[in-house]
Amino acid sequence: MNFVYTLKLNKKRELVVVSELSGGVKKSARNKLLKSVVVLMTTLATQLYSPLIQASIVGMDIPYQTYRDFAENKGAFSVGALDIPLYKKDGTLYSTLNKAPMIDFSAVDSGQTVATLISLQYIVSVKHNTGYKNVRFGYRDDSSYILVDRNNSSVDFHTPRLNKIVTEVVPADITDAGTANGTYQNQDRFPIFYRVGTGTQYVKDRNGKLTQLAGGYAYRTGGTVGKPTSSNKRIVSNPGNTYSAANGPMPSYGIPGDSGSPLFAWDTQRNKWVLVAVLNSYAGNAGKTNWFTVIPVNEVSANIEADTDAPVTPTSTTENINWTYDISTGTGKLTQGTDAWEMHGRDTGSSAVSFNHGKDLSFENTGTVVLKDIVNQGAGTLTFNGDYIVKPDADQTWVGGGIIVNGDHTVNWQVNGVKGDSMHKLGTGTLNISGTGINPGTLSVGDGTVVLAQKPDSNGQVQAFESASIVSGRPTLVLSDSQQMNPDNIKWGYRGGKLDINGNDLTFHALNAADEGAILTNSGSLATTSLDFNSTDTTKPVTTMFHGFFTGNVNVKNNATSNVNNTFVVDGGINTPAGSMTQQGGRLFFQGHPVIHAVSTQSVANKLKALGDDSVLTQPVSFTQSDWQTRQFNLKSLDLNNAAFYLARNAGLITTINANNSTVTLGSEDLYIDTNDGNGVKTTPVEGQSVATASEDQSHFTGNVNLTNGSALRVNENFSGGIISSNSSVTISSTNANLTESSMFTHSVIKLSDNAQLTSTAGLQSDGTIEFGNGAKLSLLGESSSTFTPFSATAWNLKGTGSTLNIGSGTNVNGDINAWSDTNINFGNSGKQSTSSGILYTGDIYAPEANVSIDNTSWTLNKTSLLGNLTLKNSQLIMSTDGKTSSGIKVVDTFSGENNILYVKPTRSLSEMSVSNIPLITAKNVTNNTRVFKTVTQQTGFHSMTPKIEVVNVDGTTQWRLKGFDVQSDSTALKEGQRLMNTNIKNFLTEVNNLNRRMGDLRDTKGETGAWARLMNSSGSGYGGFSDRHVHLQVGADRKHHFEGGDLFTGVMMTVTDSKASAESYQGKTRSVGGGLYASTLFDSGVYVDVIGKYVHHSNDYLLQTMGLKADDTAHSWYLGAETGWRYQWKPDVFIEPQAELVYGTLSGNTFNWQYNGMDVSMERKKAKPLIGRTGVEFGKTLDGRDWQVTAKAGLSYQFDLRNTGATTYRDFAGESTVYNGKDGRMLANIGIDTRIKDNTRIGLTVEKSAFGKYNVDNAINANIRYTF
Repeated sequence: MNFVYTLKLNKKRELVVVSELSGGVKKSARNKLLKSVVVLMTTLATQLYSPLIQASIVGMDIPYQTYRDFAENKGAFSVGALDIPLYKKDGTLYSTLNKAPMIDFSAVDSGQTVATLISLQYIVSVKHNTGYKNVRFGYRDDSSYILVDRNNSSVDFHTPRLNKIVTEVVPADITDAGTANGTYQNQDRFPIFYRVGTGTQYVKDRNGKLTQLAGGYAYRTGGTVGKPTSSNKRIVSNPGNTYSAANGPMPSYGIPGDSGSPLFAWDTQRNKWVLVAVLNSYAGNAGKTNWFTVIPVNEVSANIEADTDAPVTPTSTTENINWTYDISTGTGKLTQGTDAWEMHGRDTGSSAVSFNHGKDLSFENTGTVVLKDIVNQGAGTLTFNGDYIVKPDADQTWVGGGIIVNGDHTVNWQVNGVKGDSMHKLGTGTLNISGTGINPGTLSVGDGTVVLAQKPDSNGQVQAFESASIVSGRPTLVLSDSQQMNPDNIKWGYRGGKLDINGNDLTFHALNAADEGAILTNSGSLATTSLDFNSTDTTKPVTTMFHGFFTGNVNVKNNATSNVNNTFVVDGGINTPAGSMTQQGGRLFFQGHPVIHAVSTQSVANKLKALGDDSVLTQPVSFTQSDWQTRQFNLKSLDLNNAAFYLARNAGLITTINANNSTVTLGSEDLYIDTNDGNGVKTTPVEGQSVATASEDQSHFTGNVNLTNGSALRVNENFSGGIISSNSSVTISSTNANLTESSMFTHSVIKLSDNAQLTSTAGLQSDGTIEFGNGAKLSLLGESSSTFTPFSATAWNLKGTGSTLNIGSGTNVNGDINAWSDTNINFGNSGKQSTSSGILYTGDIYAPEANVSIDNTSWTLNKTSLLGNLTLKNSQLIMSTDGKTSSGIKVVDTFSGENNILYVKPTRSLSEMSVSNIPLITAKNVTNNTRVFKTVTQQTGFHSMTPKIEVVNVDGTTQWRLKGFDVQSDSTALKEGQRLMNTNIKNFLTEVNNLNRRMGDLRDTKGETGAWARLMNSSGSGYGGFSDRHVHLQVGADRKHHFEGGDLFTGVMMTVTDSKASAESYQGKTRSVGGGLYASTLFDSGVYVDVIGKYVHHSNDYLLQTMGLKADDTAHSWYLGAETGWRYQWKPDVFIEPQAELVYGTLSGNTFNWQYNGMDVSMERKKAKPLIGRTGVEFGKTLDGRDWQVTAKAGLSYQFDLRNTGATTYRDFAGESTVYNGKDGRMLANIGIDTRIKDNTRIGLTVEKSAFGKYNVDNAINANIRYTF
């Protein structure tokens, strides 16, 4: 039962609390005093205990909800928030909390708010609070802690010890400033004080009228407390002056029952909030003063120390520490050799106090602990400051107040727990659970890492814990394999933490996550988390909400029953860049999270509304609230099969969506809220609608969407990425949709809803139409200055009034544009583009009521376009005519233009048609019509042409008419074409020049059977800037056949040649591969006859820049050559050799067809049969050494064409013409040496050059090596 206290004036004339049993207070005096001062506590008897009536009085200038949110760290008062604005009930700014970041009230017990956690296992309050027996931190479904020792002080204060270390929250820091007079009046160090409490709740108006809102323990309120009027071991303050600026912007006055509630102060020296005192008394409801007991730090420390045994400090790392325990006495001993340490556990009593017999035990250094007996340590904890192994001798168990592993140490825990007991783990170190078999205990982890690595027993059974709770936001629970425990029994409680599945595939039937602190992650190899939320009643839809996050290297798969519309809602987030999420059936929502607010009853709300305050909320979240938390979703892909996906407000998604027979809504008003949000694991999903009116609250999608098999995409809010759609539909309703990736639509419907705005900068291709609603806007923009971005559709249909099509610079657009009402069609730089390159447009425009503006555009018309109003400048119109009619433009209303080019191309050869007075452009009378258009000469193949235009005024209109064409031959184009078509002739000649090299070597060596290789590198040039380079490789082998009067050599060769050629606007390269057979007869008289046959395949790559030709081609050639001569031995070491050669060949023809400037162009070279002759003489001298021989040679010859090398036919719009290549000849000169370096090995080097030909070899170096057997 709570004691009844009264107040007394001390010698300093201060009111102090004293017991009614205290001396110094006469009964009459007491009764008199009671008339002016209210007792601190009244007694409310119940069967279990006498609860305290806590209370608070706050003002009415600001909404009452502000005090509620403040006290529960909700709404704008999230932990660490800075510069928090406070608003009046009319929405205007009242004040700002800007002296410190928002405090974290989580260390205050969440039930009665009468105690505050100041150490892992200790709370503080006032000792006259005798009624409360337990406390809770976090949510209602988190752990409940029992008081096992009240540790009452000599003053109105106590430090109760709890049965377990608290895992859910971090203890509050307590003051270290001491209790000297005036300490807490120092506003430089303590500029602001906050308090919080629950109980009977009042509001006070500016006239001092109090209105009671609720009874005790209904909810929390809190606020500011002004500078103390005095401070020493107690603090005296006057927060009852509710409207005094000295008490801050939201004063909170504690009245009877608020005893034990905390007073916090911001300590500028420590840069943190500290608990300085607990409330013990007040000066009446109508009073102003509260008295607080300052935390007696030394006493708190002494209480904690009294519950601590001496530390275990082993000296050996190899010898076990044996732990024995006598359950009858509650005492035990740990021994290692001659060293022993006493410990204390729970005594034999059954009350909560019996737990207090257990004391805390710490372990230093490193060691192995073996439990020889079952240990019940009561409230005593184990703290490890080193790496340890703890194991049972057989099957001993341990229970206690918790385990603390400090630093980066690891404890290998092999001891099982007992059913009904929860192991609480704290400390930043790692606890490795590695017992054997079934552990019936449970786990609550609040810090550091716990690794579940339980080993199977002899029956193969394994269970690390029956259930596990991850709380406080600090810890990580790691699963070593998928059998450690039932995933459905893992809970993320208050502020959560990480569950690391560690590369293991798991299936969850429930995600027990209380808030956004819940994280399911994977640090191992890619693993799959399967979700199965289906009800056993397969006809009953199930909605599952997950407030947490998926992160790491994980795939998530949710398989919904096909015949029910199961829904999975994620309002936490996803960050799995390497992982995907698959939704099979059902519905999937990614959305933001509404900011949670404190909740009051409808009765409280009604009372305040009657007082003019309608701010109070009766549920934690709502669809209509404006404050939402934005969530991010980042994953490799989102795969949807027969499913519906919704991206709702305050959500950002980065991914590739693959939708098969599914619907995708990006920017959904439909979403879910949890009406039990902020109250624990249980969720109460409710579907509704919430519209994001502020742009920052709208959803954002970045990535690509792939649609197949009747899927539907609706883009309602921010979009950036690409769309690939097949047999599906796309509807754009967003005012900020951007296609930043190339997009393609095949057999798909594309619609822009009313007022939609879509911008495409990376290309858009559609085989259908694109439809515009009223006020819709589509912008097609190019971002590259070097290439044109392609856009095409069957038609761009501006059906809606006021719709707009903008076509910007750097685009190549195809498709007709149709508009049936007042619309806007604009071609030209948008002013926001980085490129100023022009626009290419092919198509016709039917827009009799539209305003059309065209700038810096090349427009190719197919038929006649009809425009309402036209402004045309700096553009080129490309029209076509068959000689009778032409594509053209008709302007209904106004036409203005300047600096435009009018070009008309014939659709047939000019020789097949005649042109006369064809209208091209018709508009109402145009002033300055001579400045609107000009004509230019344009190359269209091997000719150039200039259209003849006249301007006439007819019946109130101005017409630009086509009269004909001025055609001129283009000799430059013909020459460039001729050079390209002669490429194969040059390659033929290269092969000819190297055809019989081997036979010449045979005359030098007079050797035996052998193998040889030759490498030639040459360059040549011709008229008009033509040049080429060749690298030619020959390899072969031959055999010697002797006959009377001479020798016959027969052989085989293979060749590879790489050639490159170029001219003013021509480039080409060729790879030639060939093979042949040869024979050489050397008569003893010096006469020789050589014969060779060879086939070569040519692979060509051409680029004719001035005419837009880029093509690949293949050709083949045959060679048959014969050479004869006489090697006259003038002296034994000098010879003179006259020669004559004849080469006949065939060279395949080739044809190129292409379009240049919209006209058909072709070049055709027919099969050629070259015949090339050569006559000349060669001189040589041989020098002999002991082990070597060198022959120096020089030659001069003339090579000439005996037959025309072929003809090329050129065709373009003007007709065709044939050019004959003619004949060529050149003088050839060469010098070289041939050296024998071994008896059977010779090498040679020859340098060659030609002159006086249309084509000459500038330089050629020929190296060879020969080996004879």
